[in-house]
Amino acid sequence: MYGFKMIAASVIAITAFIGCSAKAPTTGDYMRMHAADEKATGVDQKQLAKNWDHGSELKKSGEKLVKHGEELVKSGDKDMMTGKNEIEQGNKDIIEGTKLAEESERMFHEKYPDLKLDLK
Repeated sequence: MYGFKMIAASVIAITAFIGCSAKAPTTGDYMRMHAADEKATGVDQKQLAKNWDHGSELKKSGEKLVKHGEELVKSGDKDMMTGKNEIEQGNKDIIEGTKLAEESERMFHEKYPDLKLDLK
């Protein structure tokens, strides 16, 4: 966009200069005008090509990041499910273990009231 503005400004300035001067532009003047136009166009085209290449690279790296992120989320979901299941099973085991230990201790005291379980 900047290059187009430069070209337009150059053309307007040259046109104004030519319109104000008494003599007609020479072939050299036309050559200089065309050279300025081509130079600005070439710079614009190079910048556009550079931007396209950079955009293409960003797109590829972005696609890789999305794919990797989706894999991590999928793995994280699986880990989350496994973790929740382990917590649930752990809580069940704690409850069952506590009941078994308390029941065993109670039955031991009933069968062997004279024996102590404290090792103190």
